Amino acid sequence: MMEQDLKMMEQDLKACYSIEENFDTNYKMLNTLGEGKFSVVKRAFHVPTSTSVAVKILQNTKEYTSPICREARIMKSLSHPNIIKLFHVVQRREITYLVMEYASEGELQDRIIKVGSLEESETRRLFAQIVHAVQYCHDHHIVHRDIKASNILIDCRGNAKLCDFGLAAEVIPGQKLAGFCGTLPYCAPELLQAVKYEGPPVDIWSLGVLLFLMLSGNLPFQGRSFVDLKQEIISANFSIPSHVSIDISNVIIELLMINPSRRPTIHQIMRHPMIRGSEACLPPTSTQISQAPQATALSGP
Repeated sequence: MMEQDLKMMEQDLKACYSIEENFDTNYKMLNTLGEGKFSVVKRAFHVPTSTSVAVKILQNTKEYTSPICREARIMKSLSHPNIIKLFHVVQRREITYLVMEYASEGELQDRIIKVGSLEESETRRLFAQIVHAVQYCHDHHIVHRDIKASNILIDCRGNAKLCDFGLAAEVIPGQKLAGFCGTLPYCAPELLQAVKYEGPPVDIWSLGVLLFLMLSGNLPFQGRSFVDLKQEIISANFSIPSHVSIDISNVIIELLMINPSRRPTIHQIMRHPMIRGSEACLPPTSTQISQAPQATALSGP
């Protein structure tokens, strides 16, 4: 039975990914950029084009085959200047490699930790770019479900890039999702209440948490235990620092509405003066992107 399961898993993977025999000679692995429960992300040098890329290395376990296929399929379908681009997918017997655009300035989380909090002007610019990325996802029926500062990368031009679609879901209007996922301090109340939920409002709540963090240097919900943190989130118990300007404070309050139906849609956020008044400065296609390996055709199950 185990041998049969293994063969089925290999068939699923072959349907989703290309196999490149000379992967090891084309890419020189360098330093580790980040690690997760089932993956590690490394910076690599693409020898044929002399280009730096990021390579997400995933273990091909039986239970993780479908999520890997989904993540690759979703990333392949997205093309936006504020979303990390997937260039190439390589499948081996035990490992899958996602070759992606490299953002040289690292995670937004690290920048916030380094400086304490961002200047309001920088927050407005970066947040506008992130909203543009989320709008693109929602317009293409994709919900991210794990928007957080460590999943926002900064490229060499100082522009924001949404990354890590490992928990993303493809949805149709009105479709309800189920099950807890994401990072607890960023999770919307409905995720903690064992009820089916709509995907887009979950991303909107996470944007509110992110905006609060960018300006204050702290998360709005900081319970000392899981129970305390859960209660703070469910009751939306937070206090905006006094130095935050009124227009941004109002945005945070709107995004962190307990009732998901009362949260603005991503298009309503786009019309807010805070976003309209910010120069999103969408980055043009960089030399790095144009030279990097092209994404291969992926077919999902």
